[in-house]
Amino acid sequence: MYAKVLVPLDGSIKEVEGVLNIASEMVGPEGEGILLHVVLPGEIRAAGLGVNPGTQGEKQARARAKGYLKYFADSLNRSGSRWSCEVVAAKSVADAVLEFAEREEVDAIAIYTHQRRGLAKLIKGSVAEEVERRANADVRVVFPKELAPAVRVVSPKELTAA
Repeated sequence: MYAKVLVPLDGSIKEVEGVLNIASEMVGPEGEGILLHVVLPGEIRAAGLGVNPGTQGEKQARARAKGYLKYFADSLNRSGSRWSCEVVAAKSVADAVLEFAEREEVDAIAIYTHQRRGLAKLIKGSVAEEVERRANADVRVVFPKELAPAVRVVSPKELTAA
C-alpha cells in the first residue's frame, strides 16, 4: 500500500480506465490518488486557437481533460478513498508524468501500456516503458491482458451515447 499514487490517463481507449481498479487497490487507507492528464500540442490545436501556452485552445483542452478526470475521481471518492485530478500541458507525456511525480513526491505510479509493437512502437515509443525506466517512485505497469472486460469503468462519453 502506498501513501500517494499517480495514475496518468490519456483517454485514448476504453481499457485505460481499468487501471483505476488496480490503482485504487494500491492506495493505503490514509493515502491518496491523483489522476493526471497531459495535454499535448495536438489537443490544444484541436480545441481551437494555436498551440501557445495560455491560449484559449489550451484552456479548452485543459477544461475538457479536467472534466474527463473529474468524472473518475468523483466515482473513486464515492467509494471512500481520496482522489484528485490534475491537468498539465507539455510536449512530452513521459517527461510531464515524471516531473509531476517528482514535484508531488508520489510513492507509486500506476500506468497503462498500449503494448505497441513494431513500427508503431518505433514511431510513438512507449510512455510506460520510459516512465518505468526513469521514475524515482515505484511503477506498476498495467497490461491489456490484465483488464477483464467486465471490470471496466464506463466513460462519460459512453453514458451520454446510450
